Amino acid sequence: MRIFIVRNALIGCEPDCAEWISAEGDITAATPALLRKVLKAAGSRKLPFIISSPGGDVSAGYAMGRLIRQAGLDVTIGRTTLSPCAPAEKNCSDTVMRGRRGWANNVSSFCNSACVFVLAGGVARHAYWISEIGVHQFASTRTLTRWRDTTRNGRVIRRQILSVSRVAVKTSKAQYDRAARYFSEMGIDPSINGLVQLAENKDIHVMDRSELLATRIITDGQDATGEVAKFQTALNVQRFAKRAASFRSTTADIPAGLYDGQAMISHIELKPAPDGAGVEASITPRIGSGPAPVADLLATFQVGNTLAFSGLPGSAAPSGSALTITLAPAAFCVLGNGRPLTFSIGPKENGPVASESVTVSTRRFRDLDILLGKVCVN
Repeated sequence: MRIFIVRNALIGCEPDCAEWISAEGDITAATPALLRKVLKAAGSRKLPFIISSPGGDVSAGYAMGRLIRQAGLDVTIGRTTLSPCAPAEKNCSDTVMRGRRGWANNVSSFCNSACVFVLAGGVARHAYWISEIGVHQFASTRTLTRWRDTTRNGRVIRRQILSVSRVAVKTSKAQYDRAARYFSEMGIDPSINGLVQLAENKDIHVMDRSELLATRIITDGQDATGEVAKFQTALNVQRFAKRAASFRSTTADIPAGLYDGQAMISHIELKPAPDGAGVEASITPRIGSGPAPVADLLATFQVGNTLAFSGLPGSAAPSGSALTITLAPAAFCVLGNGRPLTFSIGPKENGPVASESVTVSTRRFRDLDILLGKVCVN
């Protein structure tokens, strides 16, 4: 079985992309040890465990289920599609323990035979309707070894193995009793043990939805894509909360207007209004490396059908001070619908200023979403 930690390949999720543990393939006696290493790499994080497997070693399935329950992980039936390794990516291979990027999905996902014991270990157990879960009788074998002894003075001095063969034998009641105890330990209804014994080992009993829910081998129908999206959303909320806690204002430098033939660049700062109602815009125009005489200037914002003006008195404004515009919530919040902002700066009266209006994309203002959240969310 291949088990490693995969990182969401969703564009724009960095630096907080969701991760999950992907497990696919046959369960062997060596698989629990590999799972222990991956869980150690995950640390205390309760990552989603997404598995697709035809089954394999029953005892290993028990061990994996207990490791998962001890770690407090949810299990989802699903697959992982890995994104190709970029040329610049070092240590990118299918054998790394973590670092690959990809997408979770439910295409051709299934959990059969010993995989069901892994699924049972999940604190919550998710299976989308297209993901097959199947059980069958255990395969029991006995190893037969033929050898020839060479003796001397009644003591065996050499033993030569002639042949080793495995023959199928009937599964003992004790083995099914062990499975029943395991399911009970995991909170699964004991009726599942009867379903396990319905189909012969060479066949499979695919559990229908009523059986899956009645036995509690699944808790709901969450799909793998949605499980990762749920974790990604939680990370986004945490990231937004951290950004919002440190937010003070959002700014952009907008070129508009001419003063004596020289281009003006206005530094616009948007922040919550002091009275908590709406947004205050502080506009500081500059000419080259020096301040523009704001006493001669008038700035306007147009958002949708709303027009707002700076109200600084003319002669009382010292050079280098800022023009201010207050936008009511009803006007400012229109920007949340992707509407652009139209900015204009020009003369209050006749003078050496040539006015100009520019359309400003909201993407020019970093963290505008936080300001919208503070002002526009009830």
